[in-house]
Amino acid sequence: MWKLKRRDFLKGLGLTGTGALLSGNVWALNRLEPIGDTLASEYPYRGWEDLYRNEWAWDHVGHAAHCINCMGNCGWDVYVKDGIVIREEQIAKYPQVNPNVPDANPRGCQKGAIHSTAMYEADRLRYPLKRAGERGEGKWQRISWDQATEEIADKVIDIFEKYGPGKLKTHQGSGNQTMVRQSAPNRFASLVGGIQLDGFTVVGDLNTGAHLAYGNPLESFTSDAWFDADYILLGMINPNATRIPDAHYIWEAKYNGARITSTAPDYNPSSIHTDLWMPIKQGSDPFLAMSFVNVIIEERLFKPAFMKEQTDLPMLVRLDNGKLLREADLVEGGSDEVFYHWDLKSGQAVRAKGSMGDDDKTLRLGDVDPALEGEFEVEGIKVTTVFEQVKQEAAKYSPETTFEHTNIHPDVVRQEARHLAAARKAIVMLGYITSSYSNCLYIGWGYALALALTGHGGRTGGLDTSWVVWNHPKWTELATFDGKKSARYEPGGLGEVLRGGMMDGIRRHFDNEKLKARTGFNVDEMEAMMQESIDEGWMPYYGEIKGMISIADNTFRRNKIAETYREEHLRQASELYVNINVRMDSTAEWADYVLPAASHYEAWDLRTQGYHRFCNVFTQSVPPVGECKPDWDIMALLTKKIQERAVARGIGPIQDGEVTRDLHTIHDDFTRNGELNTDYDVFRYIVENSPEFGGVSVEEATERGFIVMNEQAGLNQPLQKDQPYNPFTAQTDGKQPYETLTGRITFYCDHPRFVKLKSTVPTARLYAGPEASNYPLHFYSPHARWGIHSNWRSNKYLLRLQRGEPNIYINPKLAAERGIQDGDRVKLFNANGEFFAQAKFYPSIPADSIMMEHGWEPHQYIHRKPMNNSHATLLQPLELVGGWGHLQFIYAKWNANQVIHESSYDIALATADEIADPRAV
Repeated sequence: MWKLKRRDFLKGLGLTGTGALLSGNVWALNRLEPIGDTLASEYPYRGWEDLYRNEWAWDHVGHAAHCINCMGNCGWDVYVKDGIVIREEQIAKYPQVNPNVPDANPRGCQKGAIHSTAMYEADRLRYPLKRAGERGEGKWQRISWDQATEEIADKVIDIFEKYGPGKLKTHQGSGNQTMVRQSAPNRFASLVGGIQLDGFTVVGDLNTGAHLAYGNPLESFTSDAWFDADYILLGMINPNATRIPDAHYIWEAKYNGARITSTAPDYNPSSIHTDLWMPIKQGSDPFLAMSFVNVIIEERLFKPAFMKEQTDLPMLVRLDNGKLLREADLVEGGSDEVFYHWDLKSGQAVRAKGSMGDDDKTLRLGDVDPALEGEFEVEGIKVTTVFEQVKQEAAKYSPETTFEHTNIHPDVVRQEARHLAAARKAIVMLGYITSSYSNCLYIGWGYALALALTGHGGRTGGLDTSWVVWNHPKWTELATFDGKKSARYEPGGLGEVLRGGMMDGIRRHFDNEKLKARTGFNVDEMEAMMQESIDEGWMPYYGEIKGMISIADNTFRRNKIAETYREEHLRQASELYVNINVRMDSTAEWADYVLPAASHYEAWDLRTQGYHRFCNVFTQSVPPVGECKPDWDIMALLTKKIQERAVARGIGPIQDGEVTRDLHTIHDDFTRNGELNTDYDVFRYIVENSPEFGGVSVEEATERGFIVMNEQAGLNQPLQKDQPYNPFTAQTDGKQPYETLTGRITFYCDHPRFVKLKSTVPTARLYAGPEASNYPLHFYSPHARWGIHSNWRSNKYLLRLQRGEPNIYINPKLAAERGIQDGDRVKLFNANGEFFAQAKFYPSIPADSIMMEHGWEPHQYIHRKPMNNSHATLLQPLELVGGWGHLQFIYAKWNANQVIHESSYDIALATADEIADPRAV
């Protein structure tokens, strides 16, 4: 082989240098030629610069956000070249609301920055598909939209003819959180009477304790309202990982002197920046909350004025039966929704204003001074106050007593309770993981009590539930068919557990005696109370289905006892299963028909979210890939075909209770007789007619990429143009009643089930955990930093930022006991099955716990066995009560969560045979 000798190389280099000298351009090769005027004509070769210029060139810039179950709602510029999205960039132009509060810029995270690649990945759906083999076999036939919609239309009509309305499940998931996209399937469901499960409780995101206390769990702080707090407790939230665009307000508050504390079980990315990390034992949060209450009462740190006006703590309770004293007890024909407090000035019971049954809707006390403590007699009935009942219960939870449950030292508890009481503005932040526990209700209720006792509400703080619902009347009209007809709304957790056949898996996992000792109920009692809630009409349940249209909901991945759930749904939906989706996820794989939907950058849309006041605009930056269509256009096309086929088959109005289902006019109804045919039509209608947008033009909205909402966006009180949004100022400042039975923040519930479970006032219960099963390890599953649930979990860029496959976090001490090394494949197992994952050492997690961020797709696991196959759930029976003021089925406000953190596991090093051969498992 010919080789270049060093001497020859140097000779050649010399000749080259000589050539350069001879040419008069000594610096030509090494690029070190000094240049005086970089724009002058004598500048050497510049053609290479075009490579960089072309890389950053684009044809136009659109606008969008990334809104699959993400609370960030961040506006992005979308750069397009040759019809392809080449990159995205944060808009970062949101105006500053208040000169004393930092602006919201820039909003965005790594999950948003990769959408230009995610939308073109291999799992992206591009054409309508029809199943060509058995369900789940992966055999597909590409068909036209006309064939797909006609066949689906005929099957929908068949279901109506054979079984009547009410057997079609039309649920949409968290992928449909924009206005136009979400309106389409919800409007369709309203027209056909489809079964719609509560979108919060199917995934376990509803803070039921907040609803019990305030009558509205969706009234919270915008993130800029954290800025002026001087005490923030991060209860069950890790904002540095899951609230990336907003977390800076917390740390800016800290910079200004606020005390920030965390009670995470692990030393997470937020805990490391706090003033104090309190490593609480997993699931013991209600005990910490009640120990705060204990200290506040014992040391009399409470604020009587706030308690008397804003809470039910002065309400009178009968000593003979433990019931609230009602007008019906004193007056023949009196109301069950009118209550009393004892007036210290007049020495008698006085009717409390503002309750659901009272005509005087105010919290103003006037000349009345309600008693908080003492026993009294009203027309021969001995009574005391709610506060006395609360004191009695709180006395059980001294910091010394709760130490064994929480692992938080009594001195620390007393210190933090005092900080909370002394704070000018105190906020307890509870993320969605709170609702993943069976004791969720006790967590939110307990912290709400600690805050109310210390006068924290409205501008002085309160409970942050991670959500604000803005006022969007035109969006609501579209989604609900103007309120003229309704879908069959159903509790999320209840519907999923019953229809998904989960009870057998629940029984396999939990030991009845142990479970009752932990939670206050066992599986038999839970099941009986579920049935009672249905029989009493407290919670609606519509039974087995015959068909299913699933929109942007990866239900077969996210549900517990997942394989059983999937089999049960496919068995019931034997007539039809349609999946409308952006990608071929673990649910679309099992459909009869898959209809490809446009992604965020391919449709016109709008979205708001409670962390800020800006409505982001989606401008269809590029046409949809392949034959994808926006969700609105898909449902318009489907309703058109249903109408055509209904007319051709002679199907007229179908009676459904008190309403009719008009399949022969469904397209005309859906589109308002052709007014709203496309996503752009709907987009324009909402922009031009929504009062909270202040008359902004479509042109201005699309040019800017966002709309600043005005005062009419506030649902509970106006959204002030120059102030952050604090919850319940209509109550604390304006003295309007809360949406509760007594009109006040509620800390007493005499519903029979609350009495039965000894929970009439805030108290503490443990979650199930390993102590309620035969498996020793606590299991903790927080939200992922590298995906939004299962979305973008397989993106190549995000996978590079982690281990690239399902992994579990394990304390090295536990690993050493089990002979596990970092990076080993391990098996996690319990009575419902097992799954495999890579071990990742995490010293800050307790040695008796394992942690796994959720959201991996089944196909990413060994043998396609996901975590959720073996994961059992529970329902909290208290969340299923009804017929008591504000405790009744209310979509997105009151019904039972499907909880995800009750399961436990054991762990072992996986063998080579188990990994290689599924039959060996």
